[in-house]
Amino acid sequence: MHSHAVERGNEGYIHPMTQVNLPIDRCRFFADPALFLVIAAPCAYLVFCAFAGAMLAYPLHFLFAESLDFQALVYKSAELLMALSLIPIGRRIGMGRWDIALVGPWRQLLRQIVRGFGWGALMMGLHVLVLVLLDVRVLNPEKLQLARIISLSCKGVLIGIAIASLEEPVFRGFLFGLLLRKTSRAHAVLVASFYFAALHFLSTDMRPEFAEVRWNTGFIIVLDAFANLLRIHIDSFLALFAAGAFLSCVRLCFPNSGLSYCIGIHAGWVFIIKATNPLTIRSIVSPLQNMVSGFDGNIGYLSACWTSVLIILLLIKMNRTGI
Repeated sequence: MHSHAVERGNEGYIHPMTQVNLPIDRCRFFADPALFLVIAAPCAYLVFCAFAGAMLAYPLHFLFAESLDFQALVYKSAELLMALSLIPIGRRIGMGRWDIALVGPWRQLLRQIVRGFGWGALMMGLHVLVLVLLDVRVLNPEKLQLARIISLSCKGVLIGIAIASLEEPVFRGFLFGLLLRKTSRAHAVLVASFYFAALHFLSTDMRPEFAEVRWNTGFIIVLDAFANLLRIHIDSFLALFAAGAFLSCVRLCFPNSGLSYCIGIHAGWVFIIKATNPLTIRSIVSPLQNMVSGFDGNIGYLSACWTSVLIILLLIKMNRTGI
């Protein structure tokens, strides 16, 4: 690759700020304090939003007690603060649509989201089909009613779009774009994928009743959720890390509008999982049951393997086309 190669988008525009290869001294990744701060900043930002969400959730639970349990309210408050605060932060540090790879007419971006949704649904659909054929997951005949399938599919689409529209701008948009400014593409992929995988394990089993909620209950829930990061399922972590790396490579393949494809693919994955998981049961007698994790009974070593193969194919394509 050329040391000062530029990116070309779908419209033929050349982005002037892009560099493919960076100086050798950037290999001293953790020796540079500035780079270390870039890596640590997302963690500090997450902690701040989590505790701010815990603080905000206490007054809100008096309004939403009937529709959301307190634990969910803490999570949603933190996620909302994280998403909304990225807009002024991005403007403050001069990040624009180029930096998050969301450039182009909105109709074109919408078509790319729909196309990505189809790719994601196809990938995860084949994955689920293989699990059923291998008896790793078994169909539940009692739940195979047409009305239920339609209902699950509609909910799956909505949940998939909602999750992808929140997570992709954060991880493959803002975080990945910020990392690309400060370090190499390889390091940006690794760091963003690590955060993406790790945050899926930020959870807690605490479900306080309305009468049990105090001003500090949200903080206790947040601390318990962070403590659960020490109990990561390694197979699920590898699968989620590979998924994050794959989406990062997709973004790199389409420098100007890759985020739209990432949103679509991610939404397609979630759609299939949400639509098929209630219709199947994880087998506990299958000799291949370790191919999926106890984390969700769907992803695991198998999904990590085929996603890694797709990453290799994308890297080969990028190398051949000089991206």
